[in-house]
Amino acid sequence: MNDVTSEHCFVPINASHLSTVWHWRNSERVRENMHYDKLIAWDEHQHWFEALMQDTSRECWIYCQHSRPIGVLNVSDTQHSVMQWGCYLGEVNCAPGSGLILEWAALEYAQQKINCTGLEAQVLSFNTSALKLHMLFEYERVKIERGGMRQSNSQSDITHYDIHYFYYAMQKWRQHRDAVLVKLPKPIQRACQQVTFLSKE
Repeated sequence: MNDVTSEHCFVPINASHLSTVWHWRNSERVRENMHYDKLIAWDEHQHWFEALMQDTSRECWIYCQHSRPIGVLNVSDTQHSVMQWGCYLGEVNCAPGSGLILEWAALEYAQQKINCTGLEAQVLSFNTSALKLHMLFEYERVKIERGGMRQSNSQSDITHYDIHYFYYAMQKWRQHRDAVLVKLPKPIQRACQQVTFLSKE
């Protein structure tokens, strides 16, 4: 589906997004919920982008609200039957419920992939908002593994965290998507129905 006028549009990342995404990735709010939470140098970020552009198994989509970039949807293993995904909101002053829309978009995008049978995600145990979103959307939590240690901002407290692994079968999504949709607030329902992915061509 292509509709440049969509209020909730996903566009493939390109060089014009590079600086914006770099600042997002380095924001404390985004870094604290990632496996890799260190500051990313500009040249490291450029290498990441160059590798992404050459990797046919990964896709990075920029989430735009009313044509304004606000977040990222990452998808990997796109040539396999089970894909991996992750996301984050880079901006803080975006529409309420934008995280719900990202959750919806990931599942809808996976459903568009003819050979995709399931979608997997990983969430760090202290990212409680993401855990709640996955459970609201009825993901199956398949396992929990010991993750590692994370130092707090005070540089004194060190906490241990786990990694939660989730799975969603596309057959289940096709059966449950309407029931999940009606659980969402009405404005979010309307937004989810406007989600559009622009082609890469």
